[in-house]
Amino acid sequence: MLDQNAATPLYEQLKVAIKEGIEAGEYRPGTRMPSEAEMEKLYDVSRITVRRAVKELCEEKILAKKQGKGTFVLSPVNVSYNRLDRTVGGFHDSLVREGKEATVDILEKSVIRVNTSYARDLDIDPEDKVVCLKRLMYANGVPVMIDTAYIPEKRFPGIYDKLVGNVALFRLMEQEYGVKLERYYKVLKVRKATEDMGRLLNCEEGDPMFDLFKITYNGGGIPQSISISILKGNDTYYVITSEEEDQVNHSGLSWKL
Repeated sequence: MLDQNAATPLYEQLKVAIKEGIEAGEYRPGTRMPSEAEMEKLYDVSRITVRRAVKELCEEKILAKKQGKGTFVLSPVNVSYNRLDRTVGGFHDSLVREGKEATVDILEKSVIRVNTSYARDLDIDPEDKVVCLKRLMYANGVPVMIDTAYIPEKRFPGIYDKLVGNVALFRLMEQEYGVKLERYYKVLKVRKATEDMGRLLNCEEGDPMFDLFKITYNGGGIPQSISISILKGNDTYYVITSEEEDQVNHSGLSWKL
């Protein structure tokens, strides 16, 4: 129980209590924390106190909020800056190699016709149908990237129905369609966060963001997909080397894009 008469503010006491609970194994890494209402009763504090304590613990990367799912305890993040292989790897596979958990929330999924520029990049007719898949990507429960992919239906028939749950797109392309992605073309820009980006990635509107445009190709040089990945600029950096082992690092987590 927290000390209501202590000089230390209640939200600070609550932060300490939560950290002690994590260290003691009461709240295990990767598990969901009690709801705000449950913590109110558990610690006999107000909702405002709970929200401030949770907010600051999220800022300290001890907890993380997942939209519509609750607040989760983060796994310890001590990832070395490993050299990644030269394949056109995906988000899931790169983090799995690091021993970390990769999860996604599908935000939008639709069948559309892309603009003339994207149709040219994909080497398709502007009237051809394309699956548009927008996802929020998490590393160890922390939202790190908004990714929007465009996949030609004629090259991946039936893929719309396969894009469900915690889908790993590149792995699906390889395992279900026998497509190995071997080349890519990338354009990296800097932009400001919109209100929607800030809400999803826990940052402020106007914050600097990385905007990575990528086209992937199979071994025959035929374009297979386009993706636009949005990442926070203040805790992410992008490494480009002469050996073409491009790498993204976000708060100690690294993966290939």
